Amino acid sequence: MDGAVFDSLREHALGELEPIKPGETHVGWTAGRHLFDRSFDYERVGFGSGMLLGFRADSVSVPPEIKRAYIAMAEDARVQTSKDGGKDGGGAYLPRAAKQEAREDALRRIEEEIAQGRYRRPKHAPVWWDFSKSTLYGAISADTQVQALRRLMVDSLGITVALRSAGTLALDILASKGLTDGYDDLRAEPLSNPPPEIELAREDGSHASPDRPQLPWTATEPQDFMGNLFLFWLWWQCDTQEGIVSTNEGEIAIVLDKVLDLECAWGLTGRTSLRCDAPTRRAETARAVQLGKWPRKVGLTIGQFDRVWECTLQGDRFEVSGLKLPKPEDKPQSLRAAVEERLDSFATFDAALMSLYRAFVDERCSRAWSSRRAELRTWVSELGATRKMISVAV
Repeated sequence: MDGAVFDSLREHALGELEPIKPGETHVGWTAGRHLFDRSFDYERVGFGSGMLLGFRADSVSVPPEIKRAYIAMAEDARVQTSKDGGKDGGGAYLPRAAKQEAREDALRRIEEEIAQGRYRRPKHAPVWWDFSKSTLYGAISADTQVQALRRLMVDSLGITVALRSAGTLALDILASKGLTDGYDDLRAEPLSNPPPEIELAREDGSHASPDRPQLPWTATEPQDFMGNLFLFWLWWQCDTQEGIVSTNEGEIAIVLDKVLDLECAWGLTGRTSLRCDAPTRRAETARAVQLGKWPRKVGLTIGQFDRVWECTLQGDRFEVSGLKLPKPEDKPQSLRAAVEERLDSFATFDAALMSLYRAFVDERCSRAWSSRRAELRTWVSELGATRKMISVAV
């Protein structure tokens, strides 16, 4: 790694308590071990074909209750008594100029406390830059922080980072095979009848089509529906194929459990969220899907090469959260060895997840999809009838 890279990382690192004002957000790099780690060298951040860094974002948030209390206290100190009555007799008043002075004093007090480090809200997230894949992985989900990380990459390293979601990942997969011609024509297709509310919507002048789900959450990236369809496909694999999926990288075992978020594909009947065991096997889940709801987020377990990973996957954003890595068989002999083990495990998980998605995209964009879609529609229509469902008493 070029020493100039480490120099640039140091230049764009945050200090321990740099001045910051309410409403501002300061971002910078750390060497990853802790919030103030600035030891940028290969031994600390270099691992194989990449760098493991820390992304730090500092902001200040003063509770409004404290601000109001400081102003009130400053006003109380400036209350004056009129000549025609004592304080207890109703003669107390606050001059107009004193109100402004009280507010300024309160704000100065807050600024002094901010300078002392109070109300600071630092956030610190690991970022893995994999040179071999030209990919940046970050444990960051808030859009504001994602944008801040993108700016930091440009400012510090001169590298532009493009966000990846289900649609753009599908485009990458198709581009690797020279099959991008039909990408823009990919459209969501119904796997069930639309909800009855669609008739009322059409009477109100809506152009809602029973044959074309709108998936309102994909309004800015229409092809992101591929991620939601992928979750449907995984669900079908679990129900009908015992959760064993054949990919170009071998068989991968999957289980959907613990988390299931559904949303109406026509934007008419809202959301359904379940946090429980076997959420895909509940009676209300079958009814929701048969009335036009699509999966947006699932709890996913992946097993391959005698390793098991658990996570939550949001389909359209292709966003992984809550990833649990398997424990190593042998205790690492050093901190660096432990980090290397975790990075290897993460890379294997990422490869397995992408293998599953590539298998789905290949099928979705093949001639075999029409028959698979018919199978999926039949499967959806039979949910709740093909086996004993779990009901919940209300």
